[in-house]
Amino acid sequence: MAKSAGQDGARHNVPVIGLDASELGWVRTLISLLRHPDPAVPALTRHALEYLADSAAPGKAPGIPEEPPLDNAS
Repeated sequence: MAKSAGQDGARHNVPVIGLDASELGWVRTLISLLRHPDPAVPALTRHALEYLADSAAPGKAPGIPEEPPLDNAS
């Protein structure tokens, strides 16, 4: 997180909407993976995040093809 401009150099938490204090460790880990010097690590991290975002999308399940909606009008 951001360091303060004060003399003691203490760290201050910056409030983020939708982020619990208990999740800060995960966010720090994710940022460190995205900044890793080995280019394969950030690429794999981004791929994993895309997979999680797609699987968490409403109405979608990973690996299951979408079926057309039923037409009950006929």
